Amino acid sequence: MNSNPARIRRLKHIEAFSAVIATGSISAAARQLGVSQPAVSQLIKALEDALGAPLFVRRNGAIFPTARAEVLREDAVDLLAQLDRFQAQLNHKSTGILSTIRLSASVSIMTELLPALVEELTQQKPDTKFYVSSVPLSAMVSSLVQGHVDFALHSRVLDHPGLHNEKLFESPQVAIMADDHPLASIESLNISDLNGCRFISSTKSDPSYHAFNALCRQAGVSVDTVFQSPFSNLAIQMVQPMRAIAFSSEVIARSMLARAPGLVFRRVDGVELRTPIYMAGAQWQKGTETEQLVKDGMRRVCTV
Repeated sequence: MNSNPARIRRLKHIEAFSAVIATGSISAAARQLGVSQPAVSQLIKALEDALGAPLFVRRNGAIFPTARAEVLREDAVDLLAQLDRFQAQLNHKSTGILSTIRLSASVSIMTELLPALVEELTQQKPDTKFYVSSVPLSAMVSSLVQGHVDFALHSRVLDHPGLHNEKLFESPQVAIMADDHPLASIESLNISDLNGCRFISSTKSDPSYHAFNALCRQAGVSVDTVFQSPFSNLAIQMVQPMRAIAFSSEVIARSMLARAPGLVFRRVDGVELRTPIYMAGAQWQKGTETEQLVKDGMRRVCTV
């Protein structure tokens, strides 16, 4: 009978520790937690007594974490985030925004779109924290199903009965080339203009690889493939070194070309390929405030 109350008290200690280390003061932590300043001080002292080591050093009215506190900081944040997520599942659809949003994405989306997404979400919810990763497709599914991440962003549907997918956006594929490439001077390209060009393609595991090859066969166009990569951002980086043309979604191309002088992109008549962006999440996340926040933010980022 006594074990559960003890566990709850220990959580209060960890909440106080996390608030103090995040805010940098006892008084600010008390305001954040909605309790008195002496209550926070007592919780920190009890935690230090239990650990047998100081967690904060007090100097000239300021408070600084010790090396021991820095070691414990990440564990405390992770634990509270897990509790936050557990509470969210209990209050399905009626909970607020998760305090820590964990995202996984394909490499190109992670490097080109996630920085803008996180900035957008931080403007909406300044106190939100983020965990971001990029793993292969199969591992991304496992991470979602096992609860290691909340949402995944990819150009493909993540197929699993425990997940739901929603298409957020579709971006036309465009041809990226150096600004001194012979075709760069033509504003309106046709697929026949690509005949004989050095080309950078995706790999056979990508549906767009087969779709592009089918379009070329139908148009009687032959390209010289000099580089293959499943990562569109890498393909774009290799355009100038390989003196070749790469196709990528326009939203990724715009992001990269904004900081890559010497490259241009052109739409190509006859290449009506589009790259979708899907967001996948566990079934319990469907309809939550957090899901809506991320979806709205991603759509704004993709339509800029």
